[in-house]
Amino acid sequence: MKPQLRAIFWDLDGTLINSEAIHEQAALDALKEIGFTYEQSIPAGLENSAVFELLTKLKITDNPQLFKKWNARAIDLAMMLINEEHAIPQSIQLIQYFAKLGIPQSVVSNSPQKMVVHSLEQIGIHSLCNKFFSRDSVEFGKPHPQLYLNAIEYSQQRAESCLCFEDSGTGIKAAKAAQINCIGVGIDSYKYNPNLVCDLAKESWLDEVLLFIDNNYSQ
Repeated sequence: MKPQLRAIFWDLDGTLINSEAIHEQAALDALKEIGFTYEQSIPAGLENSAVFELLTKLKITDNPQLFKKWNARAIDLAMMLINEEHAIPQSIQLIQYFAKLGIPQSVVSNSPQKMVVHSLEQIGIHSLCNKFFSRDSVEFGKPHPQLYLNAIEYSQQRAESCLCFEDSGTGIKAAKAAQINCIGVGIDSYKYNPNLVCDLAKESWLDEVLLFIDNNYSQ
């Protein structure tokens, strides 16, 4: 017997809001301010601690104050740039649709709480989310499953009654470890084998997502 869909979890960056390039630029600008440079692209989905160690080749445990300075500046720079124009319209359509159905929705993100709240306020969906699970609420971020495990516990549902949307390998890996069905956002997510992939080139994902839900959950 198929489970009922009782809760939906959304990643933030690259899933609800097109902010990956913003975060990369903010990270690199903040990096210059602490005396470092980095010439390659930053992989999507990494939490800031991993980004710092990648960019500087330094261990946070040996340089906690430098990391704190860089991290705070990177967050502030990103928050200055994010606005309503960065919303991903296909995802906004879905979150509004599920809100009308009364399905609880939460955001599960590797970004800190203030970044999550600010971003959702900018794109106008803060009030549609029941709860925010951010990187600063757990010891380990994605790809560790703890954020999703916390979201499942909060929802008071079993994992099979939940569904999540993710764009990155770290997020999809975390969702799989928590045993949640995961819909990938963007064709790049194909390589991480989510349960369904939504192409950003399509104007709407509503029909294919509803078909997926109909095939995998009961009414």
